[in-house]
Amino acid sequence: YPEFLARISPDDLRLRFLSPRKSFSYQMLKRLTQLDYDRNMAFVALETSSGALGGISRLSCDPDHAVAEYALLVRTDLQGHGLGWELLRQIVDYARADGIRRIEGIVLSENSKMLAMCREFGFSITHLPN
Repeated sequence: YPEFLARISPDDLRLRFLSPRKSFSYQMLKRLTQLDYDRNMAFVALETSSGALGGISRLSCDPDHAVAEYALLVRTDLQGHGLGWELLRQIVDYARADGIRRIEGIVLSENSKMLAMCREFGFSITHLPN
């Protein structure tokens, strides 16, 4: 995971984690990589040639599996080739199969690529007050 994060631009990290990040503590890395499969799911994209992590999508459900929050991160050098689209599709398909009624996510208003993808998927966009 550290090798993956090293290949993410500072701006892409800020857009994903909603604030600037220069490093990740051991506890944070543990939280990102160890899932409680009763309430969480993650899908990863690996490079065929090297096995290197290229992207990851996550879904975290409430205890009743009615609402889930998603997150998505694609390595900066691999963006723009449909990988994020596929990872989001995996999350949506998984949520549908699990009976989850609503998927939510917090996206910064300046994250135009993610907002465009959300619109293409049919997500409703709601602006939250600052």
